[in-house]
Amino acid sequence: MHFFLFFAFLIAVVFVIITFQNPGEISMKFIKWNFSKPFSVMLAVPFVAGTLVGIFLIIPTWWKKVKLARTQKKRIQELESELSSIKEQIEPAEPEELPAEPETHEGDRH
Repeated sequence: MHFFLFFAFLIAVVFVIITFQNPGEISMKFIKWNFSKPFSVMLAVPFVAGTLVGIFLIIPTWWKKVKLARTQKKRIQELESELSSIKEQIEPAEPEELPAEPETHEGDRH
């Protein structure tokens, strides 16, 4: 987790440095459209778009794992309750008393 935070911080620092070193506007042509925006905007838009696409691609896998974890937790609870009820059936409620051994005296040896 710390690695990803460090990596995100590093990307943000690089973005800020590039933005301040290139304050001018640039032009970009895409199919029939022409864009003339500051360099930072032209750099940030595809970065944010790529990040959003990545997040949207990860969400279905994450959601499946969350649903699986919920299902497994419920199943574990069911199995634990079943195990405890089986243990109650197997183990007697009160332990049986063992018959007392006859007392022997030292003088009774033959």
